[in-house]
Amino acid sequence: MLAILVIAPLIVSSILALLLIRHGTIVKYVSLIGSLGSLAFIYAVSQNAVSAQSMHWFSIGSLTVNIATYTYPLNMLLLWLVGIITPLIFSYSIGFMERNSEQGRFFFEMGLFASGMMLFAIAGSLITMFIGWELLGITSYLLIGFWYAKSDAAPAARKAITIVLFGDILMLIAIVMIWNSYHTFSIGQIVSNPSNALYIPLLLIMVAAFTKSAQFPFHEWLPAAMAGPTPVSAFLHSSTMVKAGVFLIASLFTLYMDAHLLPVILIVGLISAAFGASNAAAERHIKKILAYSTIEDLGLMFVALGLGAFAAAVLLFIVQAFYKALLFMDAGALMRTNSENYDIFRIYGARMKKTLLVATLFGVVSIAGIFPLGGFFAKASIGSAAASTNLIAYMVLLAIELVTGFYIFRWYIIPMRSPPQSDTTRMRNSYKLLPKSMIAPSIILSALTAASALAYYYLPIILTQSPYVPGYVFGAYTGAAPTIGIADAAAETAFIAIGAYAAYLLYSRRRAPALYTHRLLSRAVYNAPLVNRAYSAFAAAFAAIGSGIYWFDSVLYSIFRAVALSAIEMGAVLRRMVNGQTSTYLLAFALGVVIIIMLYVK
Repeated sequence: MLAILVIAPLIVSSILALLLIRHGTIVKYVSLIGSLGSLAFIYAVSQNAVSAQSMHWFSIGSLTVNIATYTYPLNMLLLWLVGIITPLIFSYSIGFMERNSEQGRFFFEMGLFASGMMLFAIAGSLITMFIGWELLGITSYLLIGFWYAKSDAAPAARKAITIVLFGDILMLIAIVMIWNSYHTFSIGQIVSNPSNALYIPLLLIMVAAFTKSAQFPFHEWLPAAMAGPTPVSAFLHSSTMVKAGVFLIASLFTLYMDAHLLPVILIVGLISAAFGASNAAAERHIKKILAYSTIEDLGLMFVALGLGAFAAAVLLFIVQAFYKALLFMDAGALMRTNSENYDIFRIYGARMKKTLLVATLFGVVSIAGIFPLGGFFAKASIGSAAASTNLIAYMVLLAIELVTGFYIFRWYIIPMRSPPQSDTTRMRNSYKLLPKSMIAPSIILSALTAASALAYYYLPIILTQSPYVPGYVFGAYTGAAPTIGIADAAAETAFIAIGAYAAYLLYSRRRAPALYTHRLLSRAVYNAPLVNRAYSAFAAAFAAIGSGIYWFDSVLYSIFRAVALSAIEMGAVLRRMVNGQTSTYLLAFALGVVIIIMLYVK
């Protein structure tokens, strides 16, 4: 069957959501059924032996554009991740989105968002990939600004679309350059025939990937995007959009290796991971802490690719999807029971819902990189790859792990405090009244987070089942399994334990010392305001350049307008001279003869 049909149920359910916009209860379940339908189609596609398919779209002269799809192992891994997490997100949204008036618009946009990521996952040509890429950008803008009445929603959406649009333009330029050199949009043909002509396009694609995956210096749009609904945050950070940049670099991995651009990817990944961890350690917003941890996770994936540890990058790509969706869902539940407070110092009583507390612990342990969950195997694999190839990178990674252990257990410990006595009964009732549709996905995701550790053992087998395509990453570079050194794993665990113990000492006591510690951390490591000021300065510089261009244009227009008005006035004078009197014409003729004689007689 055609792989592109996997998006059909979601597209149909999205259209129905728009048509049934006045029937919120129906829309929820129609959308959930659509997401399950896409999951069923993904299973059917995975049983198909055909790995590459192409369908003619249109032609203009010698330019032929096809909708091409690939179902190689890496494509199918991403497709399965999106397919599994989409129904869980939709189920969570059934309880989270309470207003019937919002249901139609929300599920319409979410359905298109998921469709865009699925299309991107199986794209076999640059055109197909760019369509999915753009659909992700447009729908993310709509979803981040979904609650447009909130003061921070519209600015956050504008920040996201501005930064992402910059990458989109670079991506489009790169596609045009590649077409000019190769006269094909097929990813397989391009990757199979590397040349020097690809160097500049690869640089442009790399920057575009950094904008989409919120890497330094483009990373601050992602914490701002927390203005959107929590299901959007869970979807955005786990298996959609931000993963697109990592997947893009992974798909073109051999080209970046041949172009010797992996060190650039490594450096940007290290800086991004360090910035993400340091900001998470000082942030107070419960969702923004997780957003900065996503920047860290994505940075670590780029670090693994930069080190050449392809399998380790894919391993973290998989396990991060489950624990990050889990943690965002639980953050939304904590905010719901605490009157939508987002400040972790104003969130209480997490102990009152044991199911939520235990499920959250799975995500916390995995993101920290503690044995035996999947996060341990992924992060230890990256650490071992760095230890054997780049000692400086390894030392930075150990420091990042220490900070990760600190901030994630800080995030977990603070909301467990008992609420004020006057709020105890109300909060206990709030935890009891949490919709089951918000709790059930967390339980399922905690199980998936635990099971994701198996990917360490099965990932090499899955990736190497693909038929060899010359130079293409699935056949050429995925044979090596991720490896973990015992000493490296012990060192990583020790650093995580130090960070976790520090969080326990500082934040399991009274509130006042915790707030004091937070202020010290903010002064020491919180660099988000500096980066945002740099954005403002950059925007102001562009505005100044625009003002200068406008002034020059105005001056130029004034000059041409003056010349035009003078010509019009001269024409009016000449028209008045044409009055039919012979004497006037003879006088003009005589003047002309005199002028000619004066010009030519010396």
